[in-house]
Amino acid sequence: MADEAREKEKSGKKRLKLGEYLLLSGIINQKTLDHVLELQKTQKKKIGQILIDLGIVDDIVIAKALAQQLKIPYMRLTNMPISKEAIELVPAALVEENVLVPIQIKNKKLTIAMANPLNVYAIDDLRFVIKMPIEIVVAPESDVLEIIEKQYRRKRSSMLDMGFSAETDESIEIIRPAKESEENIQDLLNIAELPPVIRFVNTIIADAIKLNASDIHIEPQHDSVVIRYRVDGVMREIMKTDKHVHPPLVSRIKIISNLDISIRMKPQDGKTQVKVGAKRYDLRVSSLPTSYGEKITIRILNPATALLTLEELGFLQDSLKNFTEAIQKPQGIILVTGPTGSGKTSTLYASINKLNSPEVNIITVEDPVEYDITGVNQVQINPKAGISFAAGLRSILRQDPDIVLVGEIRDNETAGIAFQAALTGHLVFSTLHTNDAPSAVTRLLDLGVDAFLIPDALVAVLGQRLVRKICNKCKEPFNPDPKTIERIHSYLPKDSQAHFWHGKGCESCQFSGYSGRIAIFEILMITSSVKEVIASGISSIVLKKTAEREGFRPMVVDGIQKALMGITTIEEVLRVATLEVEDELGKEHPEPSSSHSTKEYSMDMGVIPSGPPISETKTILVVDDNAVARKIVRQILEAEHYKIITVENGLEALKAVSQQKPDLIVTDLMMPEMDGMSLIKKLKSQLSTRLIPIIMLTAKDEVDSEVRVIEAGADDYLTKPISRKRFVARVNRLI
Repeated sequence: MADEAREKEKSGKKRLKLGEYLLLSGIINQKTLDHVLELQKTQKKKIGQILIDLGIVDDIVIAKALAQQLKIPYMRLTNMPISKEAIELVPAALVEENVLVPIQIKNKKLTIAMANPLNVYAIDDLRFVIKMPIEIVVAPESDVLEIIEKQYRRKRSSMLDMGFSAETDESIEIIRPAKESEENIQDLLNIAELPPVIRFVNTIIADAIKLNASDIHIEPQHDSVVIRYRVDGVMREIMKTDKHVHPPLVSRIKIISNLDISIRMKPQDGKTQVKVGAKRYDLRVSSLPTSYGEKITIRILNPATALLTLEELGFLQDSLKNFTEAIQKPQGIILVTGPTGSGKTSTLYASINKLNSPEVNIITVEDPVEYDITGVNQVQINPKAGISFAAGLRSILRQDPDIVLVGEIRDNETAGIAFQAALTGHLVFSTLHTNDAPSAVTRLLDLGVDAFLIPDALVAVLGQRLVRKICNKCKEPFNPDPKTIERIHSYLPKDSQAHFWHGKGCESCQFSGYSGRIAIFEILMITSSVKEVIASGISSIVLKKTAEREGFRPMVVDGIQKALMGITTIEEVLRVATLEVEDELGKEHPEPSSSHSTKEYSMDMGVIPSGPPISETKTILVVDDNAVARKIVRQILEAEHYKIITVENGLEALKAVSQQKPDLIVTDLMMPEMDGMSLIKKLKSQLSTRLIPIIMLTAKDEVDSEVRVIEAGADDYLTKPISRKRFVARVNRLI
């Protein structure tokens, strides 16, 4: 039969296919071949893969059969040294598409290993690209794929894997939605479950959770994909990687959140759960088509937020007393105001937790239900099913509730029903989007609520914002500039000197000086005097002045008091409450100097800018405790038109990397504070810095030292004194 196969080949009438070779070799029979060909029509896989899946043969048997029939050498690639020159000669796209790998160049001839040497088109393409003779050997497909993974995919670390360890993969568990058991979903799931894709997505999610991020943004651009986190309310660019990462990345996320990966031109919303250690986190996933592909946003919901108490939210003692008294009223409506992302939902949940007991019936209608609260009946609005806020509220009032939570008052109908419920024996909680607490009354009138209903039903309005807390690990006394002190002078203690604090920046807070957030509040209690003002229809400004005489304290005052206590910085308070400060001082102030503008503030606080750098000049960070060495390296690299940043040790390097995001790092090995080895391990352990190439430049010319450094994650190892030409070549290769 083998002779028959060769005769057919020689005759030129027909080029045999893999199945026919295996048939003629006696490895499979005609019945098996027919069965496999039938399966191929529906599975759209190669015949060899189908035979392997069925357990009839393995890739080693196939490779040996092809080698024997075609008279081509058979070779195992396990532990075989691969020529670096050969790897660099053949493009990665050609290698991956045709499952072949270059082995060596000898006597001006390139040896390649192929899993399927019958692919003559691949051989012709390769011959055309490299312009040299080719010698073919046959190797098992698993061997070839292993070499491709090591030599190409890992080398192009910006793709997906980036050296993620199996340990990272095991640290997060996807809790699958029930619908994924359907056959068509399972087929799509298989596509996105390649190990590098899984590790990449898992690492993004685990890293975001580790940094206490509230949101993950995956944003396709013209020729790249940007991944950003929202940490403590501020967007932070984590990494930028190659555009071809985008399709598998999006597919994986859409599959685990039960979205349709075939729909790319319409927005979709989904959800999933992940388990990190012993904690479960809910993920809300949203896809949005943009000019360069689908943008994915993942909201991370920590269940611990639903268990927060009022004391943990940041109420000062008098504010806590007033709000606690308000929510313990038997009936009425309590509103929480503020922009999106100001912590309104957390405050509502903390209030519900305070009141939750077996003696009361609590029902909520939310969009969406963000956290599960034991003992509370929670309703998800669904406009398609006719469950809007108004319809849901109307329905739950027939369920004999004592306490009702309406996620948001958006329209006249919802507002009317909520106020009628508050007047008929129910305690109602809800939110409004207004700038401050007094403006809530004006907003209710705009929504069509009768003026005479508001003072009778409204119990209290809570206005709030979130400010970042000072990092406790790098907290130190701080003197604001004189202009800032002048702006807040009327709020400072009269009988003692004011003391302020800030975070100088450390590794723990990613050199931002902040860690976590806390709310600043203002509580408008609806007293008899305030009721009279509301009933008369006077403006919110008059209402605010009246409330102040009754003890109302604007949130800026609450914020300044927390700044004096060392909880936050005065800059944070003025960032979220600047207008209130200007109003309270009752006079015009010049615009803040450029050193206090929002853009400059972000840079000063160590927040990584979200946009691309203004200049395309590549930046290199040089880390060395020797001033002469730093100067020599700077001169060499500046002559090549690179922008150079120099620091003296590893700790300074971490701060510089966080703030500047260099394109390459050149570091010494032996340094005080933090040595080069520790620096490399730190950088490679963080997703935001893992892709930055690192060159170890040291006087320590030892093989063992070089091996340890490379194993730690360095991309190159050079010894001093520097050969200028060699050094520049290595830098240019990595950058």
